[in-house]
Amino acid sequence: MTKDLYEILGVGEKSTPDELRRAYRTLAKKNHPDTNPDNSAAEERFKRISDAYDILGNPEKREQYDLMRRSGHNPFSGDGSGSEGFGDLSDILRSMFGGGGGNPFSGRGSTSRGASQVEIEIPFVTAAKGGTVQRILRLPVICHKCKGVGGSGQETCASCRGAGRISSGQGFFSTMHPCANCGGRGYTLKKKCSTCGGAGEVQSNEKVSLRIPPGASDGTALRTSIEGNAVLVRLRVKSDRFFTRQGRDLLCNVTVTAAQAVLGASLMVRTLDGKVKLRIKPGTQPGSILRMRGKGVVHNGVTGDQLVSVVVKLPVNLTDDQRSLWIKIKESGS
Repeated sequence: MTKDLYEILGVGEKSTPDELRRAYRTLAKKNHPDTNPDNSAAEERFKRISDAYDILGNPEKREQYDLMRRSGHNPFSGDGSGSEGFGDLSDILRSMFGGGGGNPFSGRGSTSRGASQVEIEIPFVTAAKGGTVQRILRLPVICHKCKGVGGSGQETCASCRGAGRISSGQGFFSTMHPCANCGGRGYTLKKKCSTCGGAGEVQSNEKVSLRIPPGASDGTALRTSIEGNAVLVRLRVKSDRFFTRQGRDLLCNVTVTAAQAVLGASLMVRTLDGKVKLRIKPGTQPGSILRMRGKGVVHNGVTGDQLVSVVVKLPVNLTDDQRSLWIKIKESGS
């Protein structure tokens, strides 16, 4: 049975945004995959913690979720007592908010407004094969002076009266927005922290080690936690001088001489795993596609192929002897 989102974060339904954020950071740091290598249970907990904070850390989504709970709708029952009976948190999030929910590699899932978003460039081969990259990222981290509170002397916000959000519009068309006066917290501070200016966070250069999944493509989004802060890292894949990619398949060109195309040859061709011998059959025509099976990209457990297009380079600036040979070939009708 899937737990209530508040239970996942270990907080009560009256928790303030700051309490939610601190709870999320503590749990995310404890269950992060980098802290628990090869621990599938910890990785699953990390995904559920992140999904829960995606909802509860967003005032509008939290309000919608709370309304469902108060109305008696129980999407977490998994036993048919709720109107849907979902058993998986990802399905619940998709039903409630239309997001991808829980897939850190999809590049299409919903993200919380509180998550930092950065973009990094990675090599083509790293994206295709997977691996680990290290980067220095400029990110907001919790202020160590005020522990993320932002200051002292909390007072109920006069604009939202402690709700953390205000409505705009009228009647059916009214919408809720985070309160601009308190930033969605529900309270203001008499004395702001001198280090973070009341934000509860400061900018810091953080050294990050990211695991790139095999088959990552341009625009893939990875969700991680750095210093307890949710971070969405979007990938930009550098182009390669030799390879291009088409789904799981790799495309490349190899150039052969006219003699090699006519008589056949063996060439060493670059692959993701190093150079491999490729046989050019006698009579290979320009533009022929040769398939190197299993030399493509692994994605979702399936490996593609490497497709090699043959380019024939014709001779120029012939010597007299070479010209005579080509004339004889021409006259023979070949």
